[in-house]
Amino acid sequence: MKVAIIGAGLAGTAAAWALRQAGAEPVIYEAGPEIAPGASGNPVGLYNPRLSAERSFYSDAFPLALKAFEQLRDTDWNECGALHLITDDKRQKKFADAVKSWGWPRGEMRIVNKAEASEIAGVNVHYDALYLARSGVISPKKLCRSYATAVPVKLNTLITNLNEVQADAIIVAAGMATKSLPLKAVRGQITFVQSTAASERLKCNLCYGGYFSPAKRSEHALGATFQRWLDHDQIIGDDDYDNIAKLVRVAPELAEGLEITGQRAAVRTTPPDHFPVIGHLRDNIYVSAGHGSHGIVSSIAAAQILTNMILERPLPFPAQAIQKVSPQRFNQ
Repeated sequence: MKVAIIGAGLAGTAAAWALRQAGAEPVIYEAGPEIAPGASGNPVGLYNPRLSAERSFYSDAFPLALKAFEQLRDTDWNECGALHLITDDKRQKKFADAVKSWGWPRGEMRIVNKAEASEIAGVNVHYDALYLARSGVISPKKLCRSYATAVPVKLNTLITNLNEVQADAIIVAAGMATKSLPLKAVRGQITFVQSTAASERLKCNLCYGGYFSPAKRSEHALGATFQRWLDHDQIIGDDDYDNIAKLVRVAPELAEGLEITGQRAAVRTTPPDHFPVIGHLRDNIYVSAGHGSHGIVSSIAAAQILTNMILERPLPFPAQAIQKVSPQRFNQ
C-alpha cells in the first residue's frame, strides 16, 4: 500500500517509519529544502509526557516513544532523567495525583525531596520535585532524519491540492496546512548558553515552567518561550533573557555567569484542548497535527495509531483515548 505523507517534521517522519515497519510504502512530500525545516528542526529537545493528574493519552504514549528511540541510531538520545520542580501548591497536587493515578513503577516516577533531588541532579536543588527517570534529551532534527531512513523524501515539493496526490492513503502532517482544524500557532524560542564550572555538574533535566538541560559539548539548552500571539520564527533578543530569568528564579547558582551562544525560534501548532489531532479526516485522508511542545512523544504514538487505521489492524490505544485525539471531536 502506498501512503503519501505531507510534511517531513516529527509527525510525518514518525508516520513514515511506522508504516515502513508495517510493510507499507510511504513517500514524504516536504515543501521546504530539508527534513525538519520547522519546529521539529531543533538540535536539542527535552522529551517528557504531558503531565496531568489523571492517566491520559500522554502517559500511554511515552513508553511507545522509548521503544522507538531504542531502535533508532544517531539521534543524540540521552536518557538522563528529569526533575519537575514543585514550585507551587498547584504543581504539588497535580504531581502527587499523577503518581497515584498513572501507576508507573517507583523507579521511573516518584516525588523526591530537595535533598534527593539535589543528589539526582548533581547540583543544589531548592525544591521538592517529581522525578521521571526515563525522561531525557534527544535531537528532534536527527530523530526526524533517522525516522526517514530508507523512505523516499521529495523536498521542495509544495502540495496544494490533495486530490492530485496519487496514493492509497494520505497523511497530512504539516501543522498549519490542516486549515479545516482549529489549530493555533504558538511561537517558541530556545536559547543556548555556554556552561560554567557550576552548571557542568548538572546531570539531569530541570523543568520549572522553563527548562535547563545538562551540558553537551559545554553547551546547555535553555527554554522556552510560549507565545500564542506570535506566528513567526524571527529571533527576539529579549526572549533569551526571559529564558535565563526563569532559571534565575529557581536556580540562581546555575544561572550565574551564563553566556548566550545561540538561539532558535520556531512555530508549533496546538488545538484548544491541548491534545494532538490524530485520525481519519475524510475519504482516504488522515491527519497527525497539533502536537505542540510534546511532539517528540506524541508523534510516534500518532504514527502507530494511523498505521493501524490505514492497514485496518487493531488500534494500540483504547477507544476512549482514540476519541480524545480524533479530528472528529471538533464536530461534536
